[in-house]
Amino acid sequence: MCTTPSEGSHSDSGLSRSSLETESWAERAVLPPGRHGPPSAVRASLGLLFSGWLILASGVAPAWADPGAGSSGGSASAGNGDSGSADTIEGLTAQIAAAEDELAGLDAKLGQATEDFNAGRIRLGKAQAAVDDAEARVEAADDAVQDAVRDRNALTASAYRAGGLDTLSALLTGDPGGALDRAGALNALARRARSAETRERLARVDLTEAKNAAGRTLADAQHALDAVSDQKRIIETSAGEQRDLLDGLIAKQAELERQAREREAAARRAQQQAEAAEAARVAQAAALAQAQLQQQAGLVQQATDTFAATPVTPAAPAAPAVPAVPAAGAAAAPPPAGGGGATAAVAEAYLQIGKPYVWGAEGPDAFDCSGLTQWVWAKAGIHLPHYTGDQWNAGRHVSRAELIPGDLVFFNSSLDHVGIYIGNDQMIHAPHTGAVVRVENVWWSSFQGAIRPAG
Repeated sequence: MCTTPSEGSHSDSGLSRSSLETESWAERAVLPPGRHGPPSAVRASLGLLFSGWLILASGVAPAWADPGAGSSGGSASAGNGDSGSADTIEGLTAQIAAAEDELAGLDAKLGQATEDFNAGRIRLGKAQAAVDDAEARVEAADDAVQDAVRDRNALTASAYRAGGLDTLSALLTGDPGGALDRAGALNALARRARSAETRERLARVDLTEAKNAAGRTLADAQHALDAVSDQKRIIETSAGEQRDLLDGLIAKQAELERQAREREAAARRAQQQAEAAEAARVAQAAALAQAQLQQQAGLVQQATDTFAATPVTPAAPAAPAVPAVPAAGAAAAPPPAGGGGATAAVAEAYLQIGKPYVWGAEGPDAFDCSGLTQWVWAKAGIHLPHYTGDQWNAGRHVSRAELIPGDLVFFNSSLDHVGIYIGNDQMIHAPHTGAVVRVENVWWSSFQGAIRPAG
């Protein structure tokens, strides 16, 4: 999950030319209300609410807008001006805006949690490698102990066959002419025996130290695993909150549509056609918002199910990506890209448009933000880590004025979101849960910098 900035300036107009070129994927690219940016239909509904309903203050007051008008019937209470009540269109509008702000804040929380999860998987991978190394050291130390024991046992057997290691006994027994030779041999055998004992003792010390180190390494690995598991639970809990918020928004948009239809009917009865048309447009916008929110909720549920079924594992070492399968309706003709591997990276990014966002995903069927940039640059032979914090240090830093297609652009003070620049102030990125990989205007208001991966 990657964080989206809180400003409303990153509107869906950021799709502009690219959205027209890739209309089929744009239909899938749910831009949830109030979040970089809100769908045009939702913006329209809000705009119509404030431009349509508030125009009544200028003196055009239809009968259905007057709480005391008898012709308004049951709709009178809906126009009582209580902006904080769900019983009014104005109140619903305020509640929808508040829920959208809460959803945007939850996106930010999930974005940071996702990159923490990715960083944790990298640490877990390093911890697992350290465990493997520690186990190898224990095995080598144990082999050394066994070798020393075998050597000592062999020397002990030789000494036994020689009648022991008593030099004086060797001098006083046997042929006097060979006494010195026997004594010399026994001294050599004794030295070898002492050396074998020393090697065994040192080998056992090494084995003990290796086992202790392995124990500490295993504890560190368990701590890393626990941390990643905790992060996974945080994401799953936040995803549940996200689904609840979306369900609430869907219900509020449904109620908004119902009330707007009632106002439309009241206006038509009062023969106020302009007001009726305005109410109809608001109802249509609310219906469209419901459909978009339902699609987003479906993508969130899909991401949740996929993520929940994925075990916590160390991050895999970066490896070349396999050929991609373009998403349905993906654009086929990217704009000119920078030199080197950037051309391949940008072309690959276009092929991923329309694929869903899933926390911690790195392809080929779903991505999070750093998983997407890792995937597309692997096509250029550059193997980036699956973590924005590490990707930030994976190339030469360039200024905004120096940007060329293929550069990675980073956002928010915690660097918890990244996209791939494609030129014309646009980027391709995996924005957040409930969305798909898409083209959007670069979020300049939260832009932190950019890097150019080697290649």
